[in-house]
Amino acid sequence: MEELYIDFDGVILDSQERYKSIMLDNTNLNDWVEYLSSINWYEFLRECKEIDESLTTIKKLEKYRNLKGIITRIHAFTEGIEKANFLRENNISVPIYYAMPEQKKSQVVVPNKNRILVDDDIKNCFEWENAGGRAILLDNNSKIETKKIIKTLKSLL
Repeated sequence: MEELYIDFDGVILDSQERYKSIMLDNTNLNDWVEYLSSINWYEFLRECKEIDESLTTIKKLEKYRNLKGIITRIHAFTEGIEKANFLRENNISVPIYYAMPEQKKSQVVVPNKNRILVDDDIKNCFEWENAGGRAILLDNNSKIETKKIIKTLKSLL
């Protein structure tokens, strides 16, 4: 049976773009750990926009598509805590798996032919497939949709 895993940033919330802008705006390049720990992740996540009714879609995927978890990269422990709080506040109850900045998602959840990762980063999709899993790229700007490229999570229902 297929098992579905979904990325957080860029799939559920537009947090990936916000995160990139924060990194570009940061002038304190000497201590990233301290800087990232100083971000108010609660406010950060709540200022992000939901991508195409992703929370409602995830609730349906929990019921109908064997959604096994959310895999998300975190840059500070407080970011992980607030992502979990955000998901639970929105009644998402699947497990949350955390990857540290230099860690591959396939090191957190071991891919196999029945495990599918939905991610907006093509590098993560390639890495997952190279480790033995299947991947679907979420690209809302794509001109086509296939089994490997979708524009919205709703395509999985």
